[in-house]
Amino acid sequence: MTPGRIHRGPLAQLVEQRTFNPWVVGSSPTGPTLSFSALERVLWAGCLLTGKIGAGKLHPTRWESMSPEQSSYVIWRTHGAGFWSIVASTLAHCDIATQEGLVPVVDMENHASVYQEDAPVRGTRNVWEYYFQQPAGRSLANLGSSPVRNDGTIPSGYPRELGDDAYRALWQKYVKLQPHIEEGIQNTIKELGVSLTTLGVHFRGQEMRTAIGHKFPPTLGQMNSAIAHVLETSDFDKILLVTEAEQYVSALRRKWGSRLLVSPTYRLWRRNSYTLKNPPRPEHRYNLGREALQDAHLLAACGGYIRGHSGLSEAALLITERGFTPHIKFSQGRNSFRPYLAPFLWYSKVLLPGAMGGFKKWKPLGS
Repeated sequence: MTPGRIHRGPLAQLVEQRTFNPWVVGSSPTGPTLSFSALERVLWAGCLLTGKIGAGKLHPTRWESMSPEQSSYVIWRTHGAGFWSIVASTLAHCDIATQEGLVPVVDMENHASVYQEDAPVRGTRNVWEYYFQQPAGRSLANLGSSPVRNDGTIPSGYPRELGDDAYRALWQKYVKLQPHIEEGIQNTIKELGVSLTTLGVHFRGQEMRTAIGHKFPPTLGQMNSAIAHVLETSDFDKILLVTEAEQYVSALRRKWGSRLLVSPTYRLWRRNSYTLKNPPRPEHRYNLGREALQDAHLLAACGGYIRGHSGLSEAALLITERGFTPHIKFSQGRNSFRPYLAPFLWYSKVLLPGAMGGFKKWKPLGS
């Protein structure tokens, strides 16, 4: 059996790795690891051969009957993952834990992420607990003996898009915001005056235009055309702009004036705030995650939605209780996977006419 070749499920991959290729310091983050007896190895090997682990089906959760003897399933995410990629991975692994009769516990204290502060935030160094409560109420201090630990990735067999109905069901089942986070989000919605008569606009720019293999974001002209069409054909009185690019705020404010509401997110001109070496504000990394969570809720509170493609764009679909009318998504291809071409392709398409491979002017479907 060759390690890394079996992909029936994340637990199967973990068992294989532990049994046939034991971890060493440096190949994976250290911390609590799997500890199998000879009998357990036989049982887990049987699961491997029958393929009964990690099927990806949804099952009811009954944490009220959780036994203290139930083993913990420790969930973490590889360093560098974005906020909503972390959420997607956590939801999928919570589902797997439920299937296998394990108790999910999220550990983003011993496995660093881009959102982790050097000092505790509200008494915790666990990034998940900055924003969310533990999905089953069990803490890292109560893992018990021999906890099972996932592999830090999004398991196969789960949807690629966070807005998929499967993730919506998992979000409703496992996610509960920390009280101060929920209060802050609701206060911001009220202060901005976001309602069903607000058109939500998520406009990613910055490195999204040059990211290798990423789907192309819209141009400013395309976005303004879509906004104009919706305002002409619907009864929206405000536009909520969510963006990390300060230049987009200025451009849309010139176009739409007082109708434009802007999310109170930290922004820069033509730079990504995740890449700053020196934090520009207290608890900058924590606030980047808090703002990603808040922005998705702001968009989810709107009646209509215009967006490109990103985790945050999908997250609004995950959270909304009503859906959006209209819902306009820009889909205009993907950037090159060639590193010498990707930094220039989006800009080339902006300059070229549509007939020569450039981006086309936005038009409503059927026109």
